[in-house]
Amino acid sequence: MSAGKALIFTSNRAHTEDEDYFEKLAVAMDLFTHTWSLSVEIQFYFIIPFIFLIGLQLKGASRYIYYACLSGLSFIFHATSPTSVAFNKLTPLPVRLFITIFTGNTWILTSALIISILLAMLVHQTYERWYLRQSNNMIATLVIILFSSNAIFIYRDQIQENVDRTMNNTVSSDGKYPRFDGWTPNMTLDDAQKMNYHWNRYDINDPKLRESGCVHKFPNKNWCEYPGNGTEYKIAILGSSYARNHYKLIIQECRNRAKAFTTADVMGCEPIAAPHIPVDNGRAFAKTWSPTCANHLIMFVDFINTTQPDYAFIMSRFFAVAEPYNNGPDNLNNDTVYLEMKSQLKKMLPNIKKKLFILDSFPRIQTKEVAKIAEEMKKGNKKMEDINKSLYDPFHYERGRHRYAELVKNECGPKCELIDYVDAFWNKTMNAFQYFDSNGFTYFTSINHVSAHGLEHVRPIYNKICSGL
Repeated sequence: MSAGKALIFTSNRAHTEDEDYFEKLAVAMDLFTHTWSLSVEIQFYFIIPFIFLIGLQLKGASRYIYYACLSGLSFIFHATSPTSVAFNKLTPLPVRLFITIFTGNTWILTSALIISILLAMLVHQTYERWYLRQSNNMIATLVIILFSSNAIFIYRDQIQENVDRTMNNTVSSDGKYPRFDGWTPNMTLDDAQKMNYHWNRYDINDPKLRESGCVHKFPNKNWCEYPGNGTEYKIAILGSSYARNHYKLIIQECRNRAKAFTTADVMGCEPIAAPHIPVDNGRAFAKTWSPTCANHLIMFVDFINTTQPDYAFIMSRFFAVAEPYNNGPDNLNNDTVYLEMKSQLKKMLPNIKKKLFILDSFPRIQTKEVAKIAEEMKKGNKKMEDINKSLYDPFHYERGRHRYAELVKNECGPKCELIDYVDAFWNKTMNAFQYFDSNGFTYFTSINHVSAHGLEHVRPIYNKICSGL
């Protein structure tokens, strides 16, 4: 359907509630996602000549009144339309310029416009005038060099991913995969500072954490299937971006016995409950996606019902499950969130043949302090315990743990098992949840995901789970 719309340049339609532009970009789900802008451009070039042909038939002041009325009507349509409509519709160039300058940060946008004009003049006076005097052979050489450079720049992440894929998917003689984090025992605090920066910058999009070989087996579904090396069982991994954060680790540890892995994730949404209050998880657009999570609850149930896995892993950072109680912790039978969790579990559990693993709630990290870990350790002015304390952000995670514990005990029994990161990251000496190791390497990123180093820290958990399936 999207290919057909792109072919006739009508991709600039408003997205449905089930579609998310940024999510589609993140997972490269649709090759034609970007063609909405091309559609606007082609429609512009098709309509504008007719507008000017009509204008040429008018004389004197009537011509200016015609253009003014047209621009005014276009602006009124843009201003009064819903955002999803206005964003995707054609708007004449003078109105677009007016909107660009006067609906954003005026000084920044105006400065950017002036700088772009000056830069265009500079390029014309230097590079363009120079290459127009060159021979055909020189022009051909320039085209090849610029094309190759542009291709390398555009596909640098894929190139790096292919290199890392070759290295990271090679199992050593002892049956172990190369570490995600590249950590070695002789690394220093300077190395920690560099690696922490890298993990924070790339987060879950780090090529080393991305599993290759996704097959979109299910029509009209943003799900992936990855092959396993075994013949024993099928595994489903679902959740928020935490699921994507853990895909590769779980696949690596369970690959030898599993015959297939299916995955489904929605950024910011938990499979077992939807937020009932606004969510702010540190992203500028975070609050905009939380209202859509209720619709995705249906998708997660459909995912399990369709894939019929032997084992399933629910991997989510808590939001809804840690919301305030309706009537206190002892009245969960009248608690909105718990009842929703119970309802979701009852819909999913019959279609999971053997066992469901659920990542339990655990404290978050103060995201602004992550980048300072290695720096503070280098200064030596603070003890490790004090640095760790500055990172602690409980965010009422205990409510999530309480609801999960009651859910497993009362509604699931031995068919469910909680994966406990509090125990995995607990430092008995400090008597606290530990966010980084003694060498300054962070276990979590500034986006509150588990870093490559943190994933290696919890790898034994999944090794044990997969070995016992």
